[in-house]
Order: sequence, then structure tokens, then C-alpha cells
Amino acid sequence: MLRAPAGAPACALIALLVAGSAGALPASAAANEALDAAFARLWAAETDQETAAAVEAILAAGADAGEVRARLRAGRPYAPAPTGRQALSRRNRDGVEHPYILHVPAGYDPAAPLPLRVYLHGGVMRPLPAGDDWWRGEDRWVRDDAIVVAPASWNGSPWWQRSQIENVDGLLADIKRRYNIDENRVHLLGVSDGATGAYYFAFKAATPWAAYLAFIGHPAVLGHPGTQVDGQMHVVNLRGRPLFIINGANDRLYPAAMIEPYVRLFADAGVEVAYRPQAEAGHDLSWWDAEVSRVEAFIAATVRSPLPDALSWETESAVEFNRSHWLVIDELGPVRGEAALEEHNLVSVPGPRTPLGIDAVAELPDGAGLRLAQVGSESLAEQAGLQPDDVILEMGGATVRTVEQARAVILEVRPGQDVPVTLQRGGAPLQLTLRFPATPPSMPRIAFPRRRTSGRVELARSGNTVEASTRGVRRFTLLVSGDQFDLSQPIRVVVNGAVAHDAVVTPDAATLLRWATVDWDRGLLFDAEIPVEVQPAP
Repeated sequence: MLRAPAGAPACALIALLVAGSAGALPASAAANEALDAAFARLWAAETDQETAAAVEAILAAGADAGEVRARLRAGRPYAPAPTGRQALSRRNRDGVEHPYILHVPAGYDPAAPLPLRVYLHGGVMRPLPAGDDWWRGEDRWVRDDAIVVAPASWNGSPWWQRSQIENVDGLLADIKRRYNIDENRVHLLGVSDGATGAYYFAFKAATPWAAYLAFIGHPAVLGHPGTQVDGQMHVVNLRGRPLFIINGANDRLYPAAMIEPYVRLFADAGVEVAYRPQAEAGHDLSWWDAEVSRVEAFIAATVRSPLPDALSWETESAVEFNRSHWLVIDELGPVRGEAALEEHNLVSVPGPRTPLGIDAVAELPDGAGLRLAQVGSESLAEQAGLQPDDVILEMGGATVRTVEQARAVILEVRPGQDVPVTLQRGGAPLQLTLRFPATPPSMPRIAFPRRRTSGRVELARSGNTVEASTRGVRRFTLLVSGDQFDLSQPIRVVVNGAVAHDAVVTPDAATLLRWATVDWDRGLLFDAEIPVEVQPAP
């Protein structure tokens, strides 16, 4: 405690304190001004170089982690910005220009965060058209209560290549720089090729998204070698990322029956799927008016958890596609004693159908029935007991005298139905039954072929304890947020049953800034990192 010298008047001490504090104020004010200026540079930065220089200036200003975190959480100040339809573009690091259309509601208020919807169009395997003709029927997607952006894709930069991950990440950053976005209500919607693109982002770059809506697309496109997809698809990466899927039964490209094995695969792997097959629809949006209320209800109900307590992530690369939220996979490779994690990469597709087996018939001259000339081997007819020279009189209770009458009966048969057949054999009447299987036979098939070995990490957090199970991963990093962990207490990390870390972590301004300038996301603030090396079992 500071005391006045003996005999000194109290006012002298007060004067001394005032004088001392007066001398300190300019230095403190200068430090605050330097920090204000450095953050102003950060909020205004438009290039990687400008961002790096601003981060360096913030660190040079000497702010502690708490001050940096508070400013990052508050975010940039937003000024009034243009509204309405805007034709814009951005350039990837390789110099390729990527145009996009932005719609901002007329009533946009910079003080009120708005949801963002990113729409991926179809028909991408063709040259980029002049103007902005890639977005058709845009009135369907434009909202008064959300900002909507439609980037362009073409055969030189399809949705399922890393160029589009860079492009979409970049335009999200560009939009956040100018408009106040609700980072936990950013939804990705796609139609046809765009729906396939939505699946791709869910598999490979999931952190920014609240949910995915895939209309008349097919995830199997991402497993086809001719598609030229960047990276491999891992079904467990879809966990915690709700999907809303619509396909038409009469779609000439991706009928619902082809999609359903993948929907079952996703659901069996623990993925949240809302699936709405359309019985009468083709490769179109003819169902839109009937389904739009469900689409909107799904979007309203799905809010991103920026720091989920459970994470699953698998990757074939420790350089790209290796991060999900607070997990970064740093090195791949087997480790003795690693976890035996369940695989999810088989779909059951319809196998060969059992043939009817009524291969050749002849109409009798007197119209008395149909004579069987041949019965197919291992067919439904053979299983029912039909033989060559049998004369069919009735099928399913209907008289059959012509081939057209028999065909009409067969076309009405549904899976699992029994069809009685009345016939004559050697002049004697006979009753048999054709039994159509309830479901066609199925056969397993690899959903997404893989040419490279992958590694996977499963995380489960409870309080300050993280349980990790790994396969094919030697090193990974946990990104630690004070919004998720109590930083005043030790954080315990258990990997494959062995304790890998059990200590207090220290918040670090540089770490906060490093990840803040990757995500530009007020909900993702990481105060520290915990590097983890997976130890082999003894």
C-alpha cells in the first residue's frame, strides 16, 4: 500500500497521484489509438497481404488476448451498404474471375444481422455464359428476410472442385465485410448440378453451413471418376449437418429410386436427413408450390452450432479438406492400437430382377386363350409351375384372350402382389399363382470409391474433457474456445483411451487472430490450440 511520508499533508499525496496518472494517460491513450487504428485496418483489409499487415499491427500494439477477443466478438462496424440486385465478381488466387449475383433486401439494417442463403445453380458442364444467365428463375429464391447470393459455376470451375471451395469461401468473406450476416443461419441450396455441389461442400468444407438443401441432384456423381472431383467423399463428414433432399420419381437423370439407397446410407451413418420424394415429378421443380412451406420450415429450424460437442471428420489429406470446426487433422498414418471405427460406404442397389418368364405365347385361333410356347428358366412363371403348352385363360381374375390383355394385367401388378392364373393343361383346368416379390433383390456396392488412404477422428466433449477416437491419424490439433471450455480449469484430452493432455491452456492473441482471419465468424473464436500426437498402444 502506498502511504504518505510522515508529516506530509494528504493533499500533497493526492497531487502526486494525479500528476503520476496524468503522465500515464497519453501513453495509454496512444496505445488505444494504435489498437483502434490496427483493428480499423483489419476490418478494411481486402487482400491476404493487407490482413497480415493488420494482424501484425494489432500484435505490435500490445493488446492482450482478452482485449483482442472482445473486439473480435463485437466485430466490425457496419455502415449503410447498397441493396437490391448486384452483379459482382471476385478473383481466385490463380487469377480466375468468378462472377456472382447478390440480392440484399431493401430494408437491410446494418445493426440487425440477416440470414444468408447461397444458391448453387445447375447445368455447370458447359462454358460460362455471357452476362448472368446462369441463374434462372431467380425470383423464386429472392427473399425480403435474407441476403441471397448466387455464384457462377461452369466446366472450368464446377462445384465439386477446390476452385469453388476457394471461391465460395472468398465470397462469404466479401459479403461479411460489407453486410451484417447471422453466421449461424447460412444455408446452402442447390438444384441439379448445384444440389450435387451442395453434397460436395457438406463432405469437404462444412464449417460455415447451418444445413444443406439438395433439389434433384445425386451424391453418386461425386463418386464417378469421369466427374473430375477434387478429393474423396466420406459419409461420416455429414454428421451434424442436416440435409433436406427432394427428387422426382420420374426424373430422367436422377430418379428417386436411385437416390434412396444413399438416403438410407446417410441415415444409417447417423446423418440427419429430411427426404421428400415426389411421385409425379421429373427433373424439374414442378413440386415447388406444394413443398415450399416445408423448405422454409426446415431452414427456419436449422441453426448452426458453431462449436458442436460431437464431431466426426475424415480426410485423405492433411493439407486440404482437413478441418471441421474445432478439429484440424495434421498428419495421417496408422498407429498401433488405434480405434476400430465403423465404416459407412456401402449402398444396397437393386440387383437383377427375377424375370416374368412368359417368354413366348400364341393367341389361339378361336380366342380361347394364350398358349405358352416357352417358359423362362429361373423365372416367376417357372416358380409358379407354368409349363410350355399350357393355355392361359385368366390372370388376376381377368379374361385374357390376347397378348394385349395379358400385358395390361401385368402392368397393373404391384410389388408383393400374388396374381392367380387359371389355365388348361392337357385339357384339364388348373389354378396356379404368380408371386411377385415384395422388394427386388439388392446387392451391396461401394458408394464412393477411394484411391487414397484416409484418416478419421471422432470427438466427444463433456465439460472440459474431450474423448477422441482415431483411425489412420498420427497428429491432430484441437482449437480451444472459451465459449466451449472453462479456460480457468485444465482441459483433459483422452485419445483411444490414453490421456494425451491434461493442463490449463493460456489464451493467446495471435491464435485468436489467426483463426478469426480464416473464418471471419464471430461465433468461432479460438483462444488457444492443443496439439495432439496419437501415441501407439503399449
